[in-house]
Amino acid sequence: MLARVAVLWLIGSSFGARVALAAPAAAPAGEVVAASISAFDDAVNTFKYQDFDNAIPKLKALLYPTTALEQKAEWRAREYLGAALWWQGENRAALDEFTALLVRNPPTRLDPAVYPPKMVADFEGQRLNLVRLGVIQPDQAPRPPDTPPVRVEPPPYALMFFPFGVGQFANREPAKGAAFLLAETVLAAVSVGFYVRNRDTGLQTGVRDRTGDVVQLTTGGVFWALAGWGMWDAARGWSRPAAAVGGGDGLK
Repeated sequence: MLARVAVLWLIGSSFGARVALAAPAAAPAGEVVAASISAFDDAVNTFKYQDFDNAIPKLKALLYPTTALEQKAEWRAREYLGAALWWQGENRAALDEFTALLVRNPPTRLDPAVYPPKMVADFEGQRLNLVRLGVIQPDQAPRPPDTPPVRVEPPPYALMFFPFGVGQFANREPAKGAAFLLAETVLAAVSVGFYVRNRDTGLQTGVRDRTGDVVQLTTGGVFWALAGWGMWDAARGWSRPAAAVGGGDGLK
């Protein structure tokens, strides 16, 4: 019992700062509902096109400090917000949203045909933690929301065959993309720099610097090897088009 109270207190404190914000001026109920529906559609479309940087604040605005969404739309907004945060590498914040979703709708499940296996595993791990602490009950029948499905399109496959981490950035792997970008940029700069130096030396003296040639060719070769590895890694990590996110396909 104490564990359950502690978890509920942590959930409350996680979102307390946002809930404690001053409420906006009152507006007629019909206007609030219409504005919420319009904002929800805008947030869903932003999420649909994988613009997670902008989808996250739009979804947060729908939920905090209070929400005017109907219950099933709120569940969907929390699912999308948790998924967007997870894709942006904000795992702790994503788990907070998944926790809020599970507390409000314990039967919620993410479809493994729609979401990455690691996200589904994190979501189910959070469910097990809440079940173990007695916050939610296991083995409840799902209650599907009635909002329409959203298709999340993968990046163009051609981007997987660009060097400098382009494929990794397109696959939303910014850390890996930055590593390829930095390493390939350094190698390319060194190789090109020695090429220009050796060319100018040869023109001025008539003798090329063999050591410089070795450095130029070695760094150039390593660059292309690394670029090839990056393209292979990006192609391996590319997701085929499938999966509508939402509706009966996204959340069970």
